[in-house]
Amino acid sequence: MVRYKKVQSNGNNFLLLDNRGQIYSDVKLRDMTIRDCDIKKGIGADGMLVIEPSNDAEFKMRIINANGFESEMCGNGARCIAKYAYDHGIADKMMSFETLAGKIGAVVTDTRVKVTMGDYELPDQNVFVLDGVNYRFMTLGVPHVVVFEDENKPLSRAEMKQIGYRFDMNHDVFERGTNVNFVRKIGKDEIEVITYERGVEDITDSCGTGSCASAVMAASFYGMHSPISVQNIGGVNMVHFVQSASDVTVELEGHVGYSGSIECEDL
Repeated sequence: MVRYKKVQSNGNNFLLLDNRGQIYSDVKLRDMTIRDCDIKKGIGADGMLVIEPSNDAEFKMRIINANGFESEMCGNGARCIAKYAYDHGIADKMMSFETLAGKIGAVVTDTRVKVTMGDYELPDQNVFVLDGVNYRFMTLGVPHVVVFEDENKPLSRAEMKQIGYRFDMNHDVFERGTNVNFVRKIGKDEIEVITYERGVEDITDSCGTGSCASAVMAASFYGMHSPISVQNIGGVNMVHFVQSASDVTVELEGHVGYSGSIECEDL
């Protein structure tokens, strides 16, 4: 039997698997993710979080999207795995762990977790056009398109999903696909962000890296200041950042919760 913990951060939900014993191979993890993240045939989740041993940090985090492809980074997933690691004695409340996007830090305080996403080059403020949509682009561990409502016509949720899918599947422009964030200003330092996530191939309740990329872009576009409150479908992410002339350091803060333990038959 495979034993998962079901975890979520702002509605971005995952199956979490402790694979520090390295029982499951990469092929098996991929097959398990595709089967068990399917809401019709399995349990249902946006992806699988995997804890594995690390030589450079307290542990390694892997994020496998629901379609079976591994992603470099996931902000909400990082918060979930940090909370699990602290609660199960794998790491102290202040910790660092390895990801494919590099080493990141986290601090756990009750049900809130803040993760330091790292240092990134400032995004190009150029506006690009694809399929009649004005957009900007930033890589924050993973690729993110940012679409501001003020530069485009208002879009329905169905239109956002269609645009997200078209962008994600346009591998001539985005070689490994892309996440697409639709951003609307709702207050002085507040934005609403709806994200189409690559790998899930749908709009999700929340995206941590999407919140960060959108907030950094909004700081320039709207003249906002850190911290920026990001309203997702599933809740609020607080994005803190320090910007220099050439780069930006980003922190992501929000709530994490458990929704139970689940056992499935092994493959």
